[in-house]
Amino acid sequence: MSPPTGITKLVTVVLMFGCAAALIIWDTVAATNNVVGDTISETIFKFTHGHAVAGMGLALALGIILGHLVWGQAPQTSTGKEK
Repeated sequence: MSPPTGITKLVTVVLMFGCAAALIIWDTVAATNNVVGDTISETIFKFTHGHAVAGMGLALALGIILGHLVWGQAPQTSTGKEK
């Protein structure tokens, strides 16, 4: 049984904005507390400098994911079929 039409698009948008908001809130809390080096960027920076190969893998994975999101896709109709 498939979900009602349009509900998956709504859930996707809500999840994207919800996750982005949660990361922003978490990073703000981490940046404003008294613990040094606990923000997301500081943690990634420490990890990549301690593990060079894994750091390159992380950069590659993020590049593939972000490239997939912004790379041009074929225009689609409202039914999801390519024009």
